[in-house]
Amino acid sequence: MNRCHRCGSPQEPPYTVVSRHFTSEGVLVYTRCACGALRPRLLRYDGLR
Repeated sequence: MNRCHRCGSPQEPPYTVVSRHFTSEGVLVYTRCACGALRPRLLRYDGLR
């Protein structure tokens, strides 16, 4: 399980989505933890490899 690098909370919903950016590899999603830490997540498109 991934945890926040700042407060140690589990990095599972609910978290706040700050922005989404579509790239050639997938969707880059920036999320914010309850403590305020920002985290990028790359959600890869299926079938690329």
